[in-house]
Parts: sequence; structure tokens; C-alpha cells
Amino acid sequence: MKTLVPFLFFFSFTQMKASVTFKEAVKLIKEHESVLEKKAKSNAIKSMAKTKGSWGDPHFKIAAKNFPLDDLRDDQFPMTGVELGLSTKVALTPKYGNLREAMESKAQSLQFSAQDQKQALYKMLWEILISERRIEGEIRILKENAQWIAKILAISKKLYANGKTGQQAVLDIEIRKSEIESSLSTKKFEKAQIKDRLKYLVGQTEVSKSSIPWQGLVTQSQLDDYRDMAFKENIRAKEKQLSASKLNYIPDLTVSVALLKRANIDGKGDLISAAISFPLPFSNDKYANNESAIQHKYAAIKEHEHYKRSKEQAVALMRSQLNSLESELSIMNTKTIKFAQNSRRIIAKSYRYGGSTYIELLQSELKLQEILMRKVMLKALRDQRRVALKYTLGENLDG
Repeated sequence: MKTLVPFLFFFSFTQMKASVTFKEAVKLIKEHESVLEKKAKSNAIKSMAKTKGSWGDPHFKIAAKNFPLDDLRDDQFPMTGVELGLSTKVALTPKYGNLREAMESKAQSLQFSAQDQKQALYKMLWEILISERRIEGEIRILKENAQWIAKILAISKKLYANGKTGQQAVLDIEIRKSEIESSLSTKKFEKAQIKDRLKYLVGQTEVSKSSIPWQGLVTQSQLDDYRDMAFKENIRAKEKQLSASKLNYIPDLTVSVALLKRANIDGKGDLISAAISFPLPFSNDKYANNESAIQHKYAAIKEHEHYKRSKEQAVALMRSQLNSLESELSIMNTKTIKFAQNSRRIIAKSYRYGGSTYIELLQSELKLQEILMRKVMLKALRDQRRVALKYTLGENLDG
């Protein structure tokens, strides 16, 4: 409850603002319900660890013993009396300590999973911001293209009025203009969807553009692979459970003492007794539990090995993809875009004087738009790969 109050206050405060900064978004993510859920489960298991490490409560017994059925007085028979007994379990091995440590490791594994969940949500935040930037870039390209097409349409109408071009040219350019307007409408709808995703994540539809640390995507930070840590703690928990199952072949003792309060009709006074009992390992329970513990440990180790191998392969693939994207972007920035821009400018100038057809003009315009859109997409893919790589390596994504 103490941790919830500041969060509610902070959340209410951010609701009154038009947008949140990146750092404020990160603070909100730290209190996301999926993160708090894992932490709560971890704390619950950690509390159970004390129970698993305990021998259990001692037992107190009070019993009326050997009272004659036809006369319930306690002075009719020497063995009649009230027995007060106390018994407790005594472990001959440290198996309960192993069980406690197994639960503590399981709890710690969940703590690391909660940390990884935070990283995954930071990754989601970055993906949303990258997608939003891509869509805004595409909208900007389409708007600029719409303005250019509007100018070309005005020129075409003058040429048509002067008899230098046909009506079909004007109609095709009008169609192209409407196509751009339709694309703009679609992009605006996509942007609205992005804002809905952002609101789910941080409760706000806007992150201040100036607060986003884009440079952090290209800088290295400390490695904290919480998934790897969670796997290791899970293996440690299975190892402790296996140790406990092996020690379970040695049974616990139940030690008891009892005092029989008598009427003392024979002058011998009260009687005292003691006993030790333990189960005989004739059933298959202990053998089955041990085999199960062995298989669970083996499964945990193999799961960790698979994770490490998959991680190595994923990192190599993402680095290769990043190099490819960087190379294509470099060529596009230094050559392709300039060539396409020059081509459209030359053809547009030629079109004004009747040297090029409207089809050539539209083709040059469409080609430039495709290239610019491709650049925006490549930039988004590059940054998404950077985010994915940092997450896979275990680098911090909180800016």
C-alpha cells in the first residue's frame, strides 16, 4: 500500500499533463501491473520458504487413559490417569534447509523475471516511439508530395487550357493526388493506433519528442541479462530440491514424552514415558520424488543451454541485419535519394515545356516517394534491431 500511494499520485499528476517525458514514462513502467504481479509472486514464495525450512510445530496432547467403563473415577485402577504429552519432529539431515534455499532461489528467479519484464516493457516503449516516428516521417513525405502534386496539377491545367496536353493527363494527376490523400488518411489512422498502444503502456498518448534519448540506442551500457540470471537461479532451486530429495531417504524422527497424572493408589506416583518413531521407507514415494527432482534439474539445465544458444544465434543475426541496414541507408543517403530528386526535378522542368510526358513525370514522382518511404522504413527497422539487440544482450533500455 505504501508503494501504491506515490504511484497513484504520480499517475494522477501525469494525467493532467499534455504529455510525459521519457523518464516519466520509464517511472510509470516500473509500476506496471505485469511487473508488480511478478514481484508479488516472488515475495509470496519467499515467505513460503520459511515454512519449507521449518520442522513444524510441536504437538501437545492431553488424554484421559484407562478409566473403567462402569466407574469413571480415577482411583479405581492403578493405571488410570490424565496423560500430558509433547511430541516434535527432529530432522537428522539438513533437507529442510535445502528446501528453504530452493524456495528462496525460486523467489529470486521470479525477481529477475520481474526485472526482465521491465526491460521488455522498455523495449515495447521504444518500439512504439520508433513506429510513431516512422509514421510521422511518412506523413511528412506524403504532405510534401501532395503539395508538389498540387503544383504539377496547376501546371497541367494551364497546359491543357493552352492545348499542350490532353485531358487524360489532368485526370491521371488528379487520381494520383487522391491516392496521396488516401495514404495520408491511412497513416493518420495508424498514428492513432500507436497512441492507443502508448496509452496502455504509460497511461498517456504522448511522450515529449525532445526528451527521447535516441543517442542511447547507439551507446553501450552495463550488461544485466535478467533472463540468464533467472535461469541460473531456477537451476540452483532444482539442485537444492534434488539434494533435499536425496536426504529424504533418511527419515525424520518423531520424539515424544508423556506424563501420566494418577491418583497414586499404589504409592508409585506419576508415570513418565518417552518414545521415538520414524517411518519405514517401503513405499515408492521417496524414489519417485527423487527421480522427479533429477528430471526437473535436467530440464532446467537444458532450458538454460537452449536459451544461451538461441541468444548467441539471435545476436549474430541481428548484428548482421544491422550492418545490412546501415549499408543500405548509407547508399540511399549519399546516392539514391539525390539521383531520384534530380530525376524528378529534371523531368518536371521538361514537362513544363513539353519535353516529357505526364506519365514520365508521375513515374519519377512515385519513384522518389517510394525511395523516401523506404528510407524512413529502413531507419525504423535499424532502430528496432538496435533495441532488440540491446534487450537480448541485457543492456539497459531505460535511457
